[in-house]
Amino acid sequence: MERIEGGSKKMLSKKVALLLAGLLLAFLPFGIGSAWTHTNKPEFCISCHTMEREYRNWSHSGHRNWAGCGDCHVPQQNVVAKVAGKARDGINHGYAFLSDRIPDPIRISKHAESTVMENCIRCHGEMVAKIKPDQRKCWDCHRNLPHGY
Repeated sequence: MERIEGGSKKMLSKKVALLLAGLLLAFLPFGIGSAWTHTNKPEFCISCHTMEREYRNWSHSGHRNWAGCGDCHVPQQNVVAKVAGKARDGINHGYAFLSDRIPDPIRISKHAESTVMENCIRCHGEMVAKIKPDQRKCWDCHRNLPHGY
């Protein structure tokens, strides 16, 4: 093995690898935080050009002032549910987009229906208490709020 001053190339490579790993770990939270913030913006959700009509309807609704896509479409119970929901949806949506298998029209899945309904109740609980949410979905009456389903 070729020697260099103060040690071997192997030792230098190990130090460089440790330094790079340390830098990666130090900056990883910033990268995750930036990705989290970026993917929470409605503009990110329409970046695949398949949700333009829904985005247009949402941008003219009262929800635009306080609720983005994730507020309704991502589980909100706790951080684990939120991260798992975003990961699951990101994988599914990414696969559909990259494989060019986006249904037309887009329909919400049964699992996603449950999430959206829970989030309607989370924000509009007092109003929802007057109806039977186990028998009807909010969008049965509110078809175009905040965007059509």
